[in-house]
Amino acid sequence: MPPRQTTEADYQRRLLRAQQVLQERLDAPVDPTALAQAASFSLHHFHRIFRARMGESVMEHVRRLRLERAARRLRASADARLLDVALDAGYESHEAFTRAFITRFGVPPSEFREQPPSRVLAWQQAHAGAPGVDVQVHTYPALRVAFMRHRGSYADIGHLWQRMQAWATQHGLLGADPVLYGVCPDDPEVTEEALLRFDACVAVGGGFTATDEVGVMDLPGGTYAVGMHRGSYARLAETYLDVIGRWFPTSGYEPAPEAVIEHYLNDPEQTPETELLTEVRVRIAD
Repeated sequence: MPPRQTTEADYQRRLLRAQQVLQERLDAPVDPTALAQAASFSLHHFHRIFRARMGESVMEHVRRLRLERAARRLRASADARLLDVALDAGYESHEAFTRAFITRFGVPPSEFREQPPSRVLAWQQAHAGAPGVDVQVHTYPALRVAFMRHRGSYADIGHLWQRMQAWATQHGLLGADPVLYGVCPDDPEVTEEALLRFDACVAVGGGFTATDEVGVMDLPGGTYAVGMHRGSYARLAETYLDVIGRWFPTSGYEPAPEAVIEHYLNDPEQTPETELLTEVRVRIAD
């Protein structure tokens, strides 16, 4: 029997399936056997491969995601009790959570909550008195998408979109009016740049299932604050900061500590950069 030709892309896709299981069941006990099966690796080799490719063990990965979600929640919700945040992050006591939080972020959670995010503060100072972007509140149903994932700097996602669009074209999903989304699960104020996740997505039918090339997930339904970004994608961070740093504090709403969704309304191949339109959707906490 000839040896199997396992490529780096194959390993990335298989590990993505394990990451997706962890991401979707972040509050559940970790099941190594289910993760290995999801990634089509033997349990004997799965943990070594995960650590080698991800730079952290499975449990380190889970603990980091839980702590980063807790950090986002602390800044998003002024009313969240520290003990509740600690319990949601998987810690049985405020003290254990505080020790882990200090190890990860360098300050206690109470102090972290009071510190304004440096990017938001810089944006507020630079745009004091300037008109903000148009923000509206809309409710959307859940939406099924196929996606490919990038890990690292947001500045490097161009190649990911090339792969995603080539796949979508091959499968007849890029017609006259394609429905493309970007999903940003992490906050650059909380997550190290090398670990930032970005998912390039295209809407698919409800019965679509994952393939070797793409994963499948549902973008959550709910009520969103939607800021309209006009212009270059390279300046999308400005609209993020406007929605989160200007609109939310005066709106009476709180942002949910979830992924921010970008909805691309026109084709960059056929639209001048100055006329590109992108909805920046931030889900409003229930």
